[in-house]
Amino acid sequence: MFAGVGGFRAGLTRVGGFQCVGHCEIDKYAEASYRAIHDIREEERYYPDARAIDPDDLPQFDLLCGGFPCQAFSNAGRRKGFADARGTLFFEIARLAEAKRPRYLLLENVPGLLSHDKGKTFSVILSALDDLGYHVEWTVLNSKHFGVPQSRRRLFLIGYLDPRCAGKILPVFGTGGKALVQVLGGPQGSRIYDADGVACTQTAGAGGMGGKTGLYLVGFNRKDGIVGKRDTAIPLNASDFRGINRNQTQNAVLVDLCSGHPKQTDAARCLTARYGQTTLSNRKGERSGVLLIKEATKKGYKEAQPGDTVDLGYAGSNTRRGRVGRDIAHTLETSCIQGIVEDGGRIRRLMPRECLRLQGFEEWQIDRILAIQSDAQAYKQAGNSVTVNVIEAIAKRIQTVDEELKAGAAA
Repeated sequence: MFAGVGGFRAGLTRVGGFQCVGHCEIDKYAEASYRAIHDIREEERYYPDARAIDPDDLPQFDLLCGGFPCQAFSNAGRRKGFADARGTLFFEIARLAEAKRPRYLLLENVPGLLSHDKGKTFSVILSALDDLGYHVEWTVLNSKHFGVPQSRRRLFLIGYLDPRCAGKILPVFGTGGKALVQVLGGPQGSRIYDADGVACTQTAGAGGMGGKTGLYLVGFNRKDGIVGKRDTAIPLNASDFRGINRNQTQNAVLVDLCSGHPKQTDAARCLTARYGQTTLSNRKGERSGVLLIKEATKKGYKEAQPGDTVDLGYAGSNTRRGRVGRDIAHTLETSCIQGIVEDGGRIRRLMPRECLRLQGFEEWQIDRILAIQSDAQAYKQAGNSVTVNVIEAIAKRIQTVDEELKAGAAA
């Protein structure tokens, strides 16, 4: 239900073993994209309006998916909840679930649903599903943990009729690395951590330890030169623009990655801040493409480097923060207000293709969508979609648990 371009279906299709019996979508442009990227069988049912679905017209099915409209609960909207007609569309899901009794429900919405009206709205939803005999579990998942560079937090609810499913579907873990693992100890600025784990928090002083200077420690010997980047890096201790200090390994060099093509250098860069600009400079005072982005913090700005994303909405606002994403996109919305910093300090807006990639769609699917949609519609459809990778991960858990239950019943 509320299929959009079919993010739920795309995730289920990747897993395999699921067959769609019908869908509903009121937006004609989203419906066109849905049909362009999915193999619609002749016997499948289609309803433009969820309120017009006749349960008797549908065959029996086992899984009901729905990302019911979130505008009524989103922090980005007016949060009218059930007072907004879009907020009441959840009850169309409940109506269909009551009539067909699918074994599983998979629902998605914004995290703001949990706190709307001091939790009363979410309580009504849970009570409605409980009255139908469904056990319900829920969690908030972030798309960045499932193989896409987008920070997108969404609430997922799993409903099931068989109590043996309890605790087996959720939580779902993404592909995020293991915890921070220290490989080699020592004073601050000299510790080495496992490359397979998460990185330690980076801090930036005026050339101090951990400064985000764009310089990386690489393997080196005087006979062969640079022999490849190390799997692990240590924070650089840049002092007086001198590069590696005497306490660090001598069998290494610095490589400057901020000035176009990587090149070897023996001078570390130093972060400097001046009124109206922030730059990375070396002894010659060369610019490194670092931008100063205004935000509502004590410092008043955040540095953006090539590869970072920047929230372009309300650029002059004095109340916004978190405008810079470090090598990751912010949550996609229905209009593109995100830019990416390129080499040289140029900011360009994300393209529709990039937004659809951030939602986990495959290139051939994106090609078909862009062939029939305007940029405005493509941005809207990407922003309204669920992240395919997240649905795939949940679907795998549902499939595994269902197979276990069936095997237990047959034994």
